[in-house]
Amino acid sequence: MTKRPPSLNRRSLLHGMAAVGAGGLLAACGDGSSSGSGSTKPGSGGNLPSSLKSLADKATKEGEVRLFVSTDSRTPAHARKLSRALRADTGADIEIKFVSGEPDPAFANKLVQEAKAQVAPSIDVFATTPLVVKQLSGANLVQSVDWGSMEGVAAADVWADHQGIYIAEIARTVLYNTKDIKAEEAPKSLEELLTDKWRGKIVTAGLPDVFSPLAAGLGVDKTLDFVRRLLESGRVSLASVPTAIRTQVSSGEFPIGYGVRIGERQRVSKAPVDYAPIKVPVVPRAGLVVKGAKNPSASQLFLYWLNATEQGRKQAYEVLDWPRYTTPGTDLHVLAEKAGGVMTADTDWWMNEYEKVNKQVAQLLRK
Repeated sequence: MTKRPPSLNRRSLLHGMAAVGAGGLLAACGDGSSSGSGSTKPGSGGNLPSSLKSLADKATKEGEVRLFVSTDSRTPAHARKLSRALRADTGADIEIKFVSGEPDPAFANKLVQEAKAQVAPSIDVFATTPLVVKQLSGANLVQSVDWGSMEGVAAADVWADHQGIYIAEIARTVLYNTKDIKAEEAPKSLEELLTDKWRGKIVTAGLPDVFSPLAAGLGVDKTLDFVRRLLESGRVSLASVPTAIRTQVSSGEFPIGYGVRIGERQRVSKAPVDYAPIKVPVVPRAGLVVKGAKNPSASQLFLYWLNATEQGRKQAYEVLDWPRYTTPGTDLHVLAEKAGGVMTADTDWWMNEYEKVNKQVAQLLRK
């Protein structure tokens, strides 16, 4: 199913309510006026609903969160910035520590093996995609958290059956090199990518999860048909990994790329690459507190902050490069406005139908 631009859909409304419930308390607290929620001033409990004060106190006593960041380019400097922002916004003094490693599926397997060997988990928080969430939940490796009871958390953001909370999104976008292609000449639809105009000029990656999210908007049959036609001989080239797509497009090796967001490095350096105005799928990422986590309260507060507060969502994008298309100022919000929305679906679809589609696309790619 497709979604309208963030300013027009129900999810946006829910997030607006969340901002009032948590992040929106900033205005009430900033001028020293009292609020109905009993929030305290920054530095003495931060901008949190009074119902979360006890959690913040426990989190400060634990003092640390070990966050898995996969193989991306986060540094200790990023972690310190995140810790400072969390403290300023909530009053909780928590040191964020990054734990890097293999891509999400491989690290999830590592957690499963640690549990079988009765080894304490090496991380506290894991933010990951639906299939990995389902794997860890099925292995009973996710701590039970009543996210829905926390003030400011939208009901649509709670993955109740899997103990997760919506944090960010991965988008399978269409990129183009702005030196090679003028904005008015950029493709305007996925179907246009299949025309002779772009034959041999597109780079993508031959991985199932690059294409399977399309089914959230196109349906299964149209998605499989699109993949078959896109992968016809001579139409596209295949990069080794999705991140290579952005490099090959920004360098001018290919004028068009499908399957990955513009990278932080490209945005900072103002590389000649932009998003084509095409409605594309966004894959949700949920935050999980790992069962047996050394710092469970700090982990819950941290994930709450990333989800339910304006400052937390902003830092998720600016520091972690974890955007949400409903958060103004993120690249995905700009793309959603430009393209007239995004393709997405409810949690049940991602946890069930998505896995089936992913297997079908995998079979197609093996042919």
